[in-house]
Amino acid sequence: MGRARIGSVGWLLVVFVISAIMLFALLYWLTGRYLLHEVDERLRGEFAEFHAIDRSQAITTIGALSRRDVASARPYGVFEANGTRLAGNVSVLPPEEDRKPFEYTETIRDGDSMVSAHYRGIIIPTTSGLRIVVGHSIGEVLSFDRTLLKTLCAGVALASLLALACGVALHRLANRRIAAIAETAREIMAGKLNRRLPQRGTHDDLDRLAAIVNTMLDEIERLVDEVRGVCAGVAHDLRTPMTSLRAGLERSRRRDDTADDYARAIDEAIAQSDLVLNRFTALLRIAEIESGSRRASFRRISLDAVMRDVAELYEPLAEHRQLSLTLDADVPVEVNGDFDLLFGAIENLVDNALKFTPEGGAVKLAAQIEDGQPVLVITDNGPGIAPAERGSVLRMFYRGPVSERSVPGHGLGLSLVAAIARVHDAAIEILDNDPGCRMQLRFPNRV
Repeated sequence: MGRARIGSVGWLLVVFVISAIMLFALLYWLTGRYLLHEVDERLRGEFAEFHAIDRSQAITTIGALSRRDVASARPYGVFEANGTRLAGNVSVLPPEEDRKPFEYTETIRDGDSMVSAHYRGIIIPTTSGLRIVVGHSIGEVLSFDRTLLKTLCAGVALASLLALACGVALHRLANRRIAAIAETAREIMAGKLNRRLPQRGTHDDLDRLAAIVNTMLDEIERLVDEVRGVCAGVAHDLRTPMTSLRAGLERSRRRDDTADDYARAIDEAIAQSDLVLNRFTALLRIAEIESGSRRASFRRISLDAVMRDVAELYEPLAEHRQLSLTLDADVPVEVNGDFDLLFGAIENLVDNALKFTPEGGAVKLAAQIEDGQPVLVITDNGPGIAPAERGSVLRMFYRGPVSERSVPGHGLGLSLVAAIARVHDAAIEILDNDPGCRMQLRFPNRV
């Protein structure tokens, strides 16, 4: 893997160097073109001056200009149409097209030696039939091009060295981070599900990937803990009814009972079997909800209408227990969801509230909008839920001290509510009602 990463860094460096060379080559070419274009514009500017000049004036003017051109920077020449030179310091008439700039060389004296000089020139045809050659030295342009080329080559070399240094540094840094991530991943594979990938807070690609993986690990740890809890809970929760069922059947077998006694024993066995089956049914329903298969049937649901149906269902039970059950759902509140699932969640919450609220107490249902989010609220004035228990009551088979002492149940009601909330992307909030408990389901602000 290390060799592969080195190879990828090497390829990136090669791509960078090639890109830099291409960029600098383009800069070099454009600069040269621009400088030559400026020279060509100056040459074309002399066309109007010489195009209409007569023969004698052309010879006189060009001769004077040539004598002033001591440095041979601006050569001029006058030629007959057949190429015979009449005046100037241009030796021959170049075989080039009229009015189009071109490059040519002249051999000139530089001190005691003869050197080749490079020029940009243009041939101007006059109305008198002559050909005037106007030149402009491009020695400085070529010198500048050479200097620019050396500078760009040095820039490419320096940029390549810097890129190589940065690549090596980034490679080592990435190696350290990947090694730390790999070490943590090995610990997680060894069973330490509470370990998380390291994050540096730099919000780069590795940090974002680590954050996503850590969120996934949080959910995996929760599910594994839940599976462990379910296994332990099922074993613990079913021991009592199964033991009672076996004991009743053993007693009936040993005793010489009447037909009525056998019927009662069978009824007790059926009741214990129903208790076990009901718990398995609740577990299967939670598993079905958490699979997310019900999301396909989601549609726009009126939350206040669901709460109204639940309130009507539980109103006789509340009256029987001498409790006040009220509903505040005057404002239409809509969510995306499954009607039956939402009904089941609200039903469980209302059932819990009625169970734990003492005689003469009050249970209130409300559907409202807070900060643009639909919120379902159920309050009671019972004993409430201690802050230390609020993180546990949503676990399967968890029963708090109050419920274990006074209220029958199997500890799956709030687990079912939590599963329904998760599939609806809703958050469960357990708060104080002073006295009592305030349960809230806060839905996302989208319909």
